[in-house]
Amino acid sequence: MEKNLLITVSDEMSHLYGVRFVAQFFRKKDPFRLTLLYVAPTQMTGGWKEENRPSAKPKISEDARARGEQALERSAEILIESGFRESQIQSKIIPKEMETVKEIVMEARRGNYDAVVLGRRGYAAFAGMFSTSISTEVLRQPLPCPLWICRNPGSERERILLCVDESHASVRIADHVGFMIRDEDHRICIFYVITDKGRQTREIVETTKKVLMENGVSENRIDWKVAVSQDVPEAILDECRQAPESVIAMGHENDGSKGFFGGIFSGSVCSGVLKRFENGALWISK
Repeated sequence: MEKNLLITVSDEMSHLYGVRFVAQFFRKKDPFRLTLLYVAPTQMTGGWKEENRPSAKPKISEDARARGEQALERSAEILIESGFRESQIQSKIIPKEMETVKEIVMEARRGNYDAVVLGRRGYAAFAGMFSTSISTEVLRQPLPCPLWICRNPGSERERILLCVDESHASVRIADHVGFMIRDEDHRICIFYVITDKGRQTREIVETTKKVLMENGVSENRIDWKVAVSQDVPEAILDECRQAPESVIAMGHENDGSKGFFGGIFSGSVCSGVLKRFENGALWISK
C-alpha cells in the first residue's frame, strides 16, 4: 500500500531536516509518494473590482519563487540520492495567502496524506515557549493526519520509542507506526510510564502489540518497557539516553477540557520532550 507524505521545505538548505530524515530513515523506498511543499512569501498587488472597490491579490515575487525552486530542487536531489525515484516526488510552490500553518493544513486536507513532515523552520520560533512554534500551531488546527516534527536526523539509528497510554490516540499512533514501518527492519519499543493515573499496564501493551502486528510488524521486532515516574517527559528522555532512537511516537487526546494533549501526555509532556529531543523525529497523532 502506498505511503503518502507531505514534506514542508524552507530555503534553509543547510538543514532541510524533514527531507533528510525521510531520506535516511526509510530503506524501502518503493512504497512512497512524496510531495515537497514550499510556502512562498508574497507581496500584495492592488487592483479594482467592477464596483470600483480596491482589491489585493498575493503575488510571489521572482526572488521568492527562485528561492523556492532552488530549495525544492535540492530537496529532491537529497531524496533521489538516497534511493527514491524522481517519479515518486512532486514539488509544489504555493503563495502564502494566510498564516503558513494554515496553508500547510489546507494542503494536508487536499492531498489525503499519511503524515505531514515539518523540518527546522517548523519549530524555529520555538525558544523556551513551545506554544509559540508553528509546529504547535499546526496541532491546534484540525489536521487530518499525523505530524512529524523533525530535528537533526543524527547518526544511523533504527529504534522507535512508541509511548502509549490508555487513550484512543495511543491506539491511533500505534496503527500509524505499524503502517509506516512494516516494510522496514526498525525495532519498536512500546514504552509506558506509570503515574498516579497509570493502570492496566499489561492490557495496554498487549493492545499495542496487536495493532502493530495487524499492520504486518513481526512480533520479534517488538520490545516493551514500563517506567514508574511522575515526570513523564523525563522518563521518556531518560529511556532515550539509555537507548538512542530515530523516532519518539505518541498520541494525544482531545478530552474537551485539556485540549489535544489530554491525559498524562499533556501539552507539557510534548513540550518537555521536544525541547530536549535533539536528534530524530517526534511523531504525533491525534
